[in-house]
Amino acid sequence: MILGGTNNSSAANVSTHGEPKCAFENASSITTNLVIIGFVLILFSSLVGNSLLIRVVLSDKEARKKFPFNFLIINMAIADIMNASSASLVFILFLTIGRLWVSGIFGEITCKVSYFSVGFSVAASILTVVVMGLDRFMAAHATIRPLTKRGVKRAMALIWVLAGLLCIPYFYIFRSEQGSDSRYYCIRKWSEDAEENLKSLAVEEMIKFVALYACPLIFMVFCYAIIACRIRRRSKLPVGTNTRSKIVQQNQRVVGMIIAIVVIFAVCWFPVHVNHLLRSFDEETYCKLPAYLPLSFFGLAHANCAINPWIWFLFSRHFRSLLKATTIQSISRWIAESPKDGRYGHMPLTVKRTSKKRLEIQEENDQAMTAEQVLL
Repeated sequence: MILGGTNNSSAANVSTHGEPKCAFENASSITTNLVIIGFVLILFSSLVGNSLLIRVVLSDKEARKKFPFNFLIINMAIADIMNASSASLVFILFLTIGRLWVSGIFGEITCKVSYFSVGFSVAASILTVVVMGLDRFMAAHATIRPLTKRGVKRAMALIWVLAGLLCIPYFYIFRSEQGSDSRYYCIRKWSEDAEENLKSLAVEEMIKFVALYACPLIFMVFCYAIIACRIRRRSKLPVGTNTRSKIVQQNQRVVGMIIAIVVIFAVCWFPVHVNHLLRSFDEETYCKLPAYLPLSFFGLAHANCAINPWIWFLFSRHFRSLLKATTIQSISRWIAESPKDGRYGHMPLTVKRTSKKRLEIQEENDQAMTAEQVLL
């Protein structure tokens, strides 16, 4: 989530000698390098995975018209790219220069915007997953229609507005202040009074835990549990042996995806919320934690945005087929457009075979979209 400071009200939460107060602020070079490598991998995986997911969804124009839900997938991918980019930048800066910041109006603005962008993208991603669960719950229910294209667009606008409102306090609590060593630091502070600051920070963390973890998790478990039950019930309908076999296989993939989405969200975000709550209610114990623990918790939380796109490719046969077809088409186009220099040339036969293969894949997907389309 957000790499906040300790509950001390002094600038940059450092001692009078300018030394870090908590262990994680003075991590060893090995720990620092490992965490930096981890965030670089998170950034790379998120950029590649979510970019491919966006490309695949956009390439399926017919599905976008029939299933507005796909716009929510794009919305989630955009939020996850923003999350990985902003979080990686903030954490790598913290691990290399600490809370040291620049002075003046530029320092004040960048301090606020940097941490706001992390919280904003995290909130947008989580809220998008919640809306996706609601939409799929509506689609699985016999008497409720899923969100229309207009409804999805309104939901997406509401997601970003709510994410912004949840993170507006960051513009107040993050600031660039001069420390006792005459250098400027980007710090997090609700009040000049230490006791009041402690209470405010505890309230903030409790609100974030409830609004961005507990409630979304409970809601997703509820919605996806009902979806899984309905999908399993459909597989018991009286159909032919071959059709039943396909339905059972599709159901297994969909239920597996449902479980993966909920479990990965819960596992990735639980440690960092516990970390934040411990910092708010028992700062002394928090500051004694080995440096690698809080830092790994932060990395695990933001790894969620790098894992999300690969869940879709892993469990969705439809998306894997689209990814394969899109990749083959891109390679064929690149080869066809290469200059004829004796080594390369236009390859119409390859393109034709690719187009034919894509049509076969599309026909196969059209026949296998019953249970899987409940989620996609």
